[in-house]
Amino acid sequence: MTTYAMNMPYTQWRRKVQQYLGLTLNVFPPFIYLLLLFYAPMAILFIMSFWKSGFMSLEPAFTLENYRAFLSNPVHRRILINTFAIVTGVMILLVVIGYPIAYYLARMVHTYDTLIIFLLIIPVEINYLIRIYAWKIVLGPTGIINSFLMSIGLIEEPLKFLLYSRTAVMIVLIHEWLPYVVIPVYVALKGIPAEIVEAARDLGAGRWEVFRHIYLPLSLPGLFASFVLVYIPMLGEFAIPSIVGGPSGYMLGNIIESQFLAAGNWGIGSAIGFVLLFVTLVLVALVIKIAGLEKLM
Repeated sequence: MTTYAMNMPYTQWRRKVQQYLGLTLNVFPPFIYLLLLFYAPMAILFIMSFWKSGFMSLEPAFTLENYRAFLSNPVHRRILINTFAIVTGVMILLVVIGYPIAYYLARMVHTYDTLIIFLLIIPVEINYLIRIYAWKIVLGPTGIINSFLMSIGLIEEPLKFLLYSRTAVMIVLIHEWLPYVVIPVYVALKGIPAEIVEAARDLGAGRWEVFRHIYLPLSLPGLFASFVLVYIPMLGEFAIPSIVGGPSGYMLGNIIESQFLAAGNWGIGSAIGFVLLFVTLVLVALVIKIAGLEKLM
């Protein structure tokens, strides 16, 4: 009995050591991965945003000139506003288009919903640039849309606003991000128990009352998740505006790209990136505050 009592502290100590080592081995590798490939480069860019910079040169002297140069430039401010206008408009259209699709798949289709979701995801697997250039051909003066409208006599000359415009950017962004709106909302709607809907209908609720009081509130976590998955990344888009945007479709990501690759002004490019990051963090915080963190997990 005495030997057993003496072995108890050792057994408990060994168990705690094993749990600690197991936790360390599980957490340490991904932490190092994030530290080396994400946080360390971000820290370097953050430091660079406060250095004096010129063409392909940096001077390690603290200054706020990079941030002031961006925020005081009227062209940059206009593009910043244009970026949020495009992204907000696209997000609204994505919800208007994507929510009915998700609702139909989750509540109306019971046999082929998985197949339709699979078909919805397939275009995302095609190379990103190929999809953009395909849309450039479709929206061009000799593309499918203009050729069809001219063949039926609806227009006499190609529609110029379809390409190299804000409209073109919004069309391609909708095509690019639609699956990322449909799938989270579909999952949220699919998880609503049928018993709740049946109980509401037994109590005399019509289709609109069921949708307004059951489907819509219970699908809000999916909508908030799609906001985080879609709205935030769209703020940094640069390939789509570069290829199909033109002057009116220019976005903040294009400025960042030009500062790093064309102008060689890494300080201002880093400063713009962190302004965008700050705005992104504020938006994420607002979403978490409104939706509740537990609803997004």
